[in-house]
Amino acid sequence: MNILIRKTLDRSKPNRRDFMLQSTAASIGATSLVNTIAQLKLVGAAAAQSGGSDYKALVCIFLNGGMDTNNLLLPIASGSTARQKYEAGRGVPQYAGGSGGIAIPTADVYAAGTELNPLNPVSDYEPAAGYIGADGSGNTMALHPGTENFKAMFESEDLALVANVGTLAQPNVTRANFNTLPKSQKPAQLFSHSDQQVQWQSSISDKPFTSGWGGRVADILDGLYNTDPDALAMSVSINGVNSFQKGVQQQPYVMGSSGVSSFSGYGSPYTSALVSTGLQPFAGYDPFTTPGSVGSNYQNNNAGWRLAGFEQIMAMSHDSLFDQGYVDVAKNARVTEGLVGNALAVTDTGNGTTALDTFFTNAFAGSGLNPANEDFARQLKMAARLIIGNTVLGNQRQVFFTQLGGWDTHTSQIPVLNGAARTDQGYYKLVRVLSCAVRGFYDSINSVPGLWDKVMAFSASDFTRTLTPNKTDATGGSDHAWGGHMFVAGGKVRGKRIFGTFPELTVNGGIDCSGNRGRWIPSTSVDQYAAVISKWFGLDSGQIGAVFPNLHRFTDPFTPAAKLDFVDYA
Repeated sequence: MNILIRKTLDRSKPNRRDFMLQSTAASIGATSLVNTIAQLKLVGAAAAQSGGSDYKALVCIFLNGGMDTNNLLLPIASGSTARQKYEAGRGVPQYAGGSGGIAIPTADVYAAGTELNPLNPVSDYEPAAGYIGADGSGNTMALHPGTENFKAMFESEDLALVANVGTLAQPNVTRANFNTLPKSQKPAQLFSHSDQQVQWQSSISDKPFTSGWGGRVADILDGLYNTDPDALAMSVSINGVNSFQKGVQQQPYVMGSSGVSSFSGYGSPYTSALVSTGLQPFAGYDPFTTPGSVGSNYQNNNAGWRLAGFEQIMAMSHDSLFDQGYVDVAKNARVTEGLVGNALAVTDTGNGTTALDTFFTNAFAGSGLNPANEDFARQLKMAARLIIGNTVLGNQRQVFFTQLGGWDTHTSQIPVLNGAARTDQGYYKLVRVLSCAVRGFYDSINSVPGLWDKVMAFSASDFTRTLTPNKTDATGGSDHAWGGHMFVAGGKVRGKRIFGTFPELTVNGGIDCSGNRGRWIPSTSVDQYAAVISKWFGLDSGQIGAVFPNLHRFTDPFTPAAKLDFVDYA
């Protein structure tokens, strides 16, 4: 149960949502899979008629522990300069899960006048023959072989990669000046997990934490788009409290991957106490009716009488401010639970199953993993259910936080080879879970026509890890580093492309910030990366400057020089 709901909760008068909740969502939960999908289209159409067509959702996928993205995106062309540097620095070809990876040719160059978005002042950045890295060479690139689903989404132009992103306090950090720059001009505690997680999620690396960039986006856009006073909080975390969604005014609703937690002692959820669990408390039924009587939603049993008494106390007004505040906490939690529960009812097919299960099962097929046993897959399924179920919530903007941990791979990064087979361990298992879960999310959202265009998922992580491993055998891993590669996925993402600047893979030189391990100085700041995402989400130029106060220090991300035109804003 979560008490953080930002809207006023006097639901004594029915509104549009109550009508939709009672006439659609409550009945959908008991239907078959086929009927559920059919009704989804009807509910979506109804929402569009009431203004839901401007809906957008952001999904942050935080890779906790520092994902080694040198293993995610790598040059593959045998004999090329980039591949030779990769193998020299990485030490063993099988480090990335095989001698090469899954080749991902980038899209062809668009001729002048045929850009995807001619109205956008940013020109298309699409190298013709492989990706052109910082060293000027044309590199044929590859993804880790455990990310087959990323490969498919990349080829369908639903996923793009952004190279060498990281926390920066200012531009023009070089290997030559790195050790002599004042502390104020470098991210604080650069190779610290906790500090870099906060800085990634706040975008401000030179000042103490006060708010996250997702929270500041919600502060600005909530009042502009989520005008219903009874709507759920704009930000929803499906993996605990985080820095990303902390705003000055807005705070996230925090839940788990299994859904909301009900008050105990009444069945799950309230099946032992209520006649219809789909009716909204304090609006869909009257807490002062006698259990078992005509028109009452309370069952005539001990659980029904106890819940009726509890909800009557919550519905009363109290002279004592302390008493009223105490009761309001419980009432807000009960109302929020009802809102979320009815949103989830849209994809509920009964008996613990959902209309989205098949998409995740298919995405994990052949991986040797079960999505039901992977919490990250359950998180993304929950996000998909709430995005689809938003048709009865009415939010025009939503921000979700999900998280996959375990990336602190000081060990167990190289898969154990048993003949032609691999034993999934550490990193290799994690990339499979990540790739399969994102594909399940993608297929789920695509089950509702047109909805994928309104969704963007993006990755973030503490930092990448050193190119040079700490061992070269199966127990080897990699250590804390700096700039790494991110992915973005969505219907408006300009997929099948690599944006930003892929680093020159020169250990103990180039942009290896210090030492001889391969710690890349980022060529794209978190501010620039997040600003592009935020513009798609609805911020104008002035609002972007307010959310990202350090952005002006860097190359304008909306100009060709930044190579960050990874979204079609039209």
